[in-house]
Amino acid sequence: MLAFISLSQFTDQLVNGITLGMLYILVALGLNIILGLMGVINFSHGAFFMLGAYLMYQFVPAVGFWPSIAIAGLIVGLLGMVFESTLIRPLYRRIPEYTLLLTFGTALIFAQFVRWKWGDDAVRVDIPPYLANPVTIAGVDFPFYKDVFLVGVTVAILALVWLLINKTNVGIIIRAGTRDAEMVKILGINMPAMFTLVFGIGSLMAGLAGALAAPIYAIQPDLASQWIVLTFVIVIVGGIGSFWGAIVGGLLIGIVSSFMSLIWPPAVELTGYVLMGVILLIRPRGLFGVEGLFE
Repeated sequence: MLAFISLSQFTDQLVNGITLGMLYILVALGLNIILGLMGVINFSHGAFFMLGAYLMYQFVPAVGFWPSIAIAGLIVGLLGMVFESTLIRPLYRRIPEYTLLLTFGTALIFAQFVRWKWGDDAVRVDIPPYLANPVTIAGVDFPFYKDVFLVGVTVAILALVWLLINKTNVGIIIRAGTRDAEMVKILGINMPAMFTLVFGIGSLMAGLAGALAAPIYAIQPDLASQWIVLTFVIVIVGGIGSFWGAIVGGLLIGIVSSFMSLIWPPAVELTGYVLMGVILLIRPRGLFGVEGLFE
């Protein structure tokens, strides 16, 4: 089958895979930060992605395209902070299954809220005309918003997150807390406040991803369940708690899924699970995971 793929088809699928992978990275990195530092199995993360998309849809007519992206991300980030401080914090000393059940239940509540507010029918955000025109690169036309703008914005966000984690005091605390949260607490760091901040950052990234995806995906309540399962697959493939693992896992699954849609479309939805199974057989902690992170 590969022998019959033309150069233009190969290029299109590669670019589509990278674009899809960028969205995967944003959502997975936010979840990975929460899971790696806090050990919270957050099944509401996909709902935060969905809410980011719907908030983008809600605010575009009132404030415009660009402010809506920022507003959607900030609202979801603040919601995540409130969510962690009021609902999740009381469960830290209990077994992980408590937070899993709580976040799974709240994800269902968020989905029902969306159905009540915006209905079951899919909606979409229109791309501004100046972002909708294609650009020509090396003789090939690419949709500017999806293949150029979205990739550029995601790279910029990832650079900011990397600087936050590696070049600031907050990042040092986050990385130290990933290894030994109790020791960081003994040193006088307010870990409850730090957990709330980290949860807010992870939720903000999910909200931004949803807002950025709104112009290219049909926005519907099922987005929450569709994206949370795939996001966990990406995190497991890349390795829990790993910045580069989320990036490599997201790109890997995005690109392979894109080519699979051309080679064998019925198997697209299985791509991530097959990759996860193969990688776990070879490297149980994922590509970049830290051994014994939760021991």
